[in-house]
Amino acid sequence: MNDLNQTLQTLIAEACQYEPRSLDRRSRLACVHRLVMASGKLWKESTPYYNDALQEMWEFFCQNPELYDPSVKGPITWLDDYLKKRLRNLRDSKYRQQKREINTLQTESGETIDPMAILPARPDIQPVLEIWEKTLAWVETDPDGNLRNTCFRNCREVNCQALILRRLPPETPWNAIAKEFNLTPAEAKDLPKVYNRKCLPQLRQFAESQGYVEPQNNSSRRKQS
Repeated sequence: MNDLNQTLQTLIAEACQYEPRSLDRRSRLACVHRLVMASGKLWKESTPYYNDALQEMWEFFCQNPELYDPSVKGPITWLDDYLKKRLRNLRDSKYRQQKREINTLQTESGETIDPMAILPARPDIQPVLEIWEKTLAWVETDPDGNLRNTCFRNCREVNCQALILRRLPPETPWNAIAKEFNLTPAEAKDLPKVYNRKCLPQLRQFAESQGYVEPQNNSSRRKQS
């Protein structure tokens, strides 16, 4: 057993002898944290959620030092095992979230056409998330100004850019959008119709320009042949 492991085991054992909120316990746990981080021996990887997993690992350790068994493994190995477990959980959670978002894009239905339903994924060429990110960037930047200049009943703030951003998953309900812009009941009723007529064609045009979908005229000719 090397000197670092021996020092860490001693500090953990001493910390467990004190009350959970005592200064003596906290100071020894802080020493463990400082020594482990300074050693550079803790597992590292370049994932965006690594720091979250690391923080959760230290929170777990500080709350449960009594769970460490020196007869089973060294302190850093024990911490490594928990850190890797948290990384796996976060990785799986992120994957499930992305899968739910992709499924939502492909299966959502309602009164209006799901915007992302006209942007089908081609997994071998364009991943769904890449299509989503590029589409969102196009709506937010509106390089030609067409989205901002296409308005609902001459209401400048209720334009295609504002509506598409609110209707991209997760969709904002139409009644919430109407309330946000102080629309009358009659205006609120017409909002989805205008969205389908004015906003979705521009979204499709962008999708065609990027090669995400085939032009409608090509699709029509194929159906007729």
